[in-house]
Amino acid sequence: MKLLNSILGASAFLALATFAFAFSPSADASGYERGGDHHHHRGGYYRGPRVSIGFVAPALPLGHVRVAVGGRPYYYHGGHFYRHGPRGYVVVAAPLGASVVTLPASVVQVQLGGVTYYQYGNAYYQWVPATRTYVVVAPPVPAPAPVAVVPAPAPAPAPATPNPGPNGFLPGQVVETLPTGYAAEVINGIQYYRYGGNHFLPTQRDGHEVYVVVKL
Repeated sequence: MKLLNSILGASAFLALATFAFAFSPSADASGYERGGDHHHHRGGYYRGPRVSIGFVAPALPLGHVRVAVGGRPYYYHGGHFYRHGPRGYVVVAAPLGASVVTLPASVVQVQLGGVTYYQYGNAYYQWVPATRTYVVVAPPVPAPAPVAVVPAPAPAPAPATPNPGPNGFLPGQVVETLPTGYAAEVINGIQYYRYGGNHFLPTQRDGHEVYVVVKL
């Protein structure tokens, strides 16, 4: 009698678990209606417990499909991937490269860099027309914001070098002695010495007479 009760109890538990993971009978198994390049969601709702990565289910939900990625078996249903574990079937992150035919109705379409992605939870998919499947891809990296390039300021022009005057003398230059062949001139009451096109103004420096080249 105890054995019969145990068998009945286990059967009831499995039936309840299977029911918890079943779709509503009104939900379409395909999840998408395809026509050309457009994909239209169709209604359907999930009556089982809310699942997330790490959730352990005692049995796989009805309608699951087996997906092999890198030789490892996964089970897919309703946007979730399962792996067999010691206590049942564990919900795991979507494996890169996994290919599925349908996505949940609540999937979000994302456009990044001119590429269309389909996001469900933390997983991103891309539609592959050749196989008519959705393939799990790495999360896209947003393009960096453009940075304004500020041109470097132009270097300041070098100070102009004064052009030497006639006979190679520069205005402001101080000479100790006058060149040979100079001539004395008085201009506006001031004594100058002229040599070629240069004029020299006598002045004192350290008690000695020197001559400053001036431009008149």
